[in-house]
Amino acid sequence: MAFLWLALCLTPACCLLHKDEDPESPIKNLQMQPETRRLTWDLSGNVSEIGCFINSRFITKATDKRYCEFRVLSSCQVTNFTVASTGDRPFSAGILYPRPEGHPEAAAQRLGCWVHDVDFLTCSWEAGRAAPGDVQYRLYWQDLKTYEEEECPRYAVDDRGTHIRCHFDDVSRLREHVQFLVKGTSKGARIPCSDLTVELARIERLSLPNITGMCNKSYSVMEWKMSSHFNHRFTYELEIQKGSDAAYTEKAPDSYFVLPNPGNYAVRLRAHARFRKTWSEWSAVRRFECDLGKDTHFRDWLTSVLIPLGALLALGLGVALCQRYSVLQKLFPPIPHLKDPISDTLHSSKLVAWEASRASQEDCQVAEVQVLGEM
Repeated sequence: MAFLWLALCLTPACCLLHKDEDPESPIKNLQMQPETRRLTWDLSGNVSEIGCFINSRFITKATDKRYCEFRVLSSCQVTNFTVASTGDRPFSAGILYPRPEGHPEAAAQRLGCWVHDVDFLTCSWEAGRAAPGDVQYRLYWQDLKTYEEEECPRYAVDDRGTHIRCHFDDVSRLREHVQFLVKGTSKGARIPCSDLTVELARIERLSLPNITGMCNKSYSVMEWKMSSHFNHRFTYELEIQKGSDAAYTEKAPDSYFVLPNPGNYAVRLRAHARFRKTWSEWSAVRRFECDLGKDTHFRDWLTSVLIPLGALLALGLGVALCQRYSVLQKLFPPIPHLKDPISDTLHSSKLVAWEASRASQEDCQVAEVQVLGEM
């Protein structure tokens, strides 16, 4: 089997791309189905293995010898699809998809897209050299799984008013793989389209975070946080310069780094995302002053202890002063009691209510004295 496929891959291109189909070829009705990205055909007779080629390059083996399915299918670039086999009598059949339409150089040129500032996506292109003066371009993005399509919400134009740039404000709702399509229109000509299929994680221009941290004479702990909707695994490189010494680099597998004996130093950072070949740009320089003549941690601890201690001392002093000078008594003097004439002359403070109805019940007789006159 391996020898069979080796022979198939080494078959000359002239044989694979031969356009005159053999009337007795086992493959008939070769056609592309864009909605499923499948190249299908009708098969008659017995064949060994069938492979599918794009522009003479082997892509995949046929499924059940009846179709080939492609992960990405260009809607604009004319491509030669070929189905071929080896055996007792090798054969091949091919078609062009999509069909050529309009002048190729009237289509949008140099289409490129990139993710930036975490949440935004920008695409730009140039008007084709053969495009008429009234050409207008519109960009669409298409989900490769759902085939959902949406037009650019915000364009930028050139001096002629032709769309040459598109801005998307929220990329969090996009899937990782997207196809961008630029369609052109004109009153007097048919304009071919241009397309670009990308993995958003690979076209992101990473936004570098600010470095934060704390330090003392002994060590410095630096931290940062990367933000991205499509890249989630990073390695980092720090460029550190202590005082007037030459700068040097350190690798950091995580989003923090501990620097011993830091002194006063400057640092900047760059990141490398998984599956990317290049590093990001350097971040802004961050400066740390760690050699201040005293331990920063001790100073902070001492401050945090002295503040509540001072508050307690002030409160205690205030209470002592209030007790010493009877400030509370002066502010809130007691209410004096009313003088009772009876209780003031008697030793007993208890008063007994006199009831006239109880006079008959008294034990002693009361004599009535009548004063007749003065002597």
